[in-house]
Amino acid sequence: MPRFILRFRGKGARPPEDVARIQALPHTTVLDDSPRMLLVDAPEAEVKAAMDSLPNWSITEERTIPLPDSRPKLRRGP
Repeated sequence: MPRFILRFRGKGARPPEDVARIQALPHTTVLDDSPRMLLVDAPEAEVKAAMDSLPNWSITEERTIPLPDSRPKLRRGP
């Protein structure tokens, strides 16, 4: 399942009822919780449908960027 970052963009603290609604979604696991964001593992269709009814929240799919290999390499073979 893909992971999504849900960010609260409203004023003040995020509403606890919004967080409870997100946590109650079927097939959804909250992986991380910070004051303005949630990282969730959920089916895309379900989480996007829930976000349509929560206007102060935005949704972004988590992306990973591989780190370059920083080990030294030989320029020529032995």
